[in-house]
Amino acid sequence: MVQAERSPWAAQTARTRQALVDAALRIFAERGYETTTTEEIAEAAGVSPRTFFRYFPTKESVLFFGEYEFVESFAGVYQDQPVGLSEVEAVGASFVLLAPGVARLRKRIALYQKAVASSAALRGREQDNHDAHAATVARAIAARRGLAIPDAGCELLGAVAVLVLQRAIDAWLAGPPRADLADTIASEFALLGEVVAAGTREPDGD
Repeated sequence: MVQAERSPWAAQTARTRQALVDAALRIFAERGYETTTTEEIAEAAGVSPRTFFRYFPTKESVLFFGEYEFVESFAGVYQDQPVGLSEVEAVGASFVLLAPGVARLRKRIALYQKAVASSAALRGREQDNHDAHAATVARAIAARRGLAIPDAGCELLGAVAVLVLQRAIDAWLAGPPRADLADTIASEFALLGEVVAAGTREPDGD
């Protein structure tokens, strides 16, 4: 099926929204979140303050727009993983498949993290987002187990998965520009699998 072309109005809307996001991230990273105003963001994006509020209700909302949207795609990808994979392997493989969409946003993610680090309030909001992502992963794990709602084990694995994912993203950002996010995610989840396996082995006898 041929996809319909985006209308000129829709394309302009998308460009304006992205210009505001890019300007906000850049200014937040340079000056800090607290001291930046919506007027400064609008000016940097080449629009009026009124236009800013047409797209975003607050300056916080522009910062968190589309934050890690790929986590919302996790459930469907996870359910498609081969049944022979362990849960840890399936979670890691799912994030590896979703990595290319994130890798294209490397510069934006780096600015985002710097902006969040500039404000205690934003760090709290970021933790809330991580908790929500962990709940998303836990629900997907529960569905694969045939559970109506996540149990404690699903919730624990969801929380650990998001922590390992964030660890991989941090390592990727700290690495060389050509570092591959998918490979970094795969390595981190492989390490998690090794840790889990080591914990289930019987200790050697004397």
